Amino acid sequence: MEEFCIVPSGVFYANGHIYRWSDKRESGLVRHEIFFGRANRQKSIECGLVVFLAPQDHNLSAYGVHNFKGHEFDEHLKQLGQKVAMQYYGWSVDDFREKFGKNYL
Repeated sequence: MEEFCIVPSGVFYANGHIYRWSDKRESGLVRHEIFFGRANRQKSIECGLVVFLAPQDHNLSAYGVHNFKGHEFDEHLKQLGQKVAMQYYGWSVDDFREKFGKNYL
């Protein structure tokens, strides 16, 4: 079963590391909810604000999105996710903030 994702595949470079993500779950990739945490993880899944990452880019290396060196990547995905959601759903910044509690732009 294909998971709902509205974020296009892409590449990002930070801290000497190349991050790649997919808009589909491919072999070996894990789902990352862009807006995570207790309140936002399920909302991210429902809204298609997920990407699929190699495990080392998720949480199995210092460069993982959930780890210290992955902070810049995490911020990039949050900004991208907000832009995509606002366009896809026709939301304003205030609409997004109401749904996810913060403006990342």
